[in-house]
Amino acid sequence: MTTRLYDEDHYLAEFDAKVSEINGLNVVLDQTVFYAKSGGQTGDKGVINGETVVDTIFIDGRHVHVMAKEPDFSIDDSVHGAIDWDRRYHIMKIHSASHIMEYFFYKNFGLLKRLGSNVDDKKDRSDYKADNRLDPEKLKRTEDDINAFLAEGHEITIEVAEDGIRTWRCGPIEDHCGGTHVKNTTEIGMIKLKRKNPGRGKERVETSLVG
Repeated sequence: MTTRLYDEDHYLAEFDAKVSEINGLNVVLDQTVFYAKSGGQTGDKGVINGETVVDTIFIDGRHVHVMAKEPDFSIDDSVHGAIDWDRRYHIMKIHSASHIMEYFFYKNFGLLKRLGSNVDDKKDRSDYKADNRLDPEKLKRTEDDINAFLAEGHEITIEVAEDGIRTWRCGPIEDHCGGTHVKNTTEIGMIKLKRKNPGRGKERVETSLVG
């Protein structure tokens, strides 16, 4: 099993590890700060011993670092890894903003059924079951509510229960989440919302950072 160092510190960007497995381009380490794609959050990119990691995913329960080319290092070697921190930090800010977005979205639109979501370093895309187009005035009100809340400087915490369930909290907002997040809403800055229609009976809200 790979120890997920990011579970303890979302701001950890570099680490040392030992190589457990190599299968072509796929590398497994005994520990890592690379977040593997799950829960709607994209996987990290970066380098291991200076060699490029293009994605991080789970394969058959194994935490796999996908390399750009077959690595020069070998099994049992000690290696140094570093994530693309700027990219990760954007993901952390947008992911935290996505939870806050949904709280105010539900307040203004009601409890629409969420069909899915995906967050990367560009935006969060959350799809909801809806028969009608989202009211643009309500969406703008939601955006304004979110930005006012972000500017208030609310602390973001994650509590881990004995069964491993991770609970994300920020002010009155609470959700179960295993992803990476910032510590305070002031780190996020301001966001903007955009409505899209991904298909019949669906409405999408895209959350992205301003600036």
